[in-house]
Amino acid sequence: MSLSSSIGLRTSIIDNADGSAELSIYNNNSNNNSNEASSSSSSDDNSIIKLITSINGPIEPKQRQELPNRASLEINIYPSIGLSTTKEKLLENKLRSILQNNIIINYKYPRQLIQISIQFLISSGSSSNYGSMMMNLLDLNALINCCYFALIDANIAMNYSFASIVIIIDHQGNLLIPIDGNDLHQQQQQEEDYESIHLCCYSIIAKKVDKLLLLESQGDFNESQLFNVLEKSIYKVEKFHNEIHRQFINDKIKNDYIWKQEREDE
Repeated sequence: MSLSSSIGLRTSIIDNADGSAELSIYNNNSNNNSNEASSSSSSDDNSIIKLITSINGPIEPKQRQELPNRASLEINIYPSIGLSTTKEKLLENKLRSILQNNIIINYKYPRQLIQISIQFLISSGSSSNYGSMMMNLLDLNALINCCYFALIDANIAMNYSFASIVIIIDHQGNLLIPIDGNDLHQQQQQEEDYESIHLCCYSIIAKKVDKLLLLESQGDFNESQLFNVLEKSIYKVEKFHNEIHRQFINDKIKNDYIWKQEREDE
């Protein structure tokens, strides 16, 4: 499906999973269009992050994983190169804090297990243009958003929608969004070009932001700058949800109920 010039998305790409999604994020609005990105996995020249998320469940858990009145959650994150490190464990804990207590309707799946596996194909850490301060939040932002599409694809019941966004404050106090071509210059920027980087994840109800689920900030900033980040992030998240999430959900409903449309045509 076509999303934007900065994001490519494919879903239901793993046959033996209940739900799956592949998300690609590009560094600028280049000649690669989103149709190519969403239909082909070979167009990675401008990808700064690319990952696949698969969902299995609800399934029967092992006895040690079983919870009597709610679903248990198993999250595994694998890096693009090498074995999992403390970075992946940190990302797992951040994602779990969002999904376990806020998003997934746990009481619908008592004594059952939901498995979430995330494989990075291209990570922001693979690029020397991004330092550790920036790449951790860029990767976390990507896996949160990719996980949303995979959960929808797997038909997992959720309390509400959710989305995250990364906003950068430069030395002049300007607020920049890495994947927004209108805010960020075409060339990739070095980490030292910025004062701070912020990740904001919100729950969304009735097309409006409801609650702040996660706020991660690194670097130097003051209270006024943080409030400006929150104000801009709310607008951008609502725009992202209304333009991309809703389009994806509507397309999925049409595909899932195509039999109903065919019967009506008869």
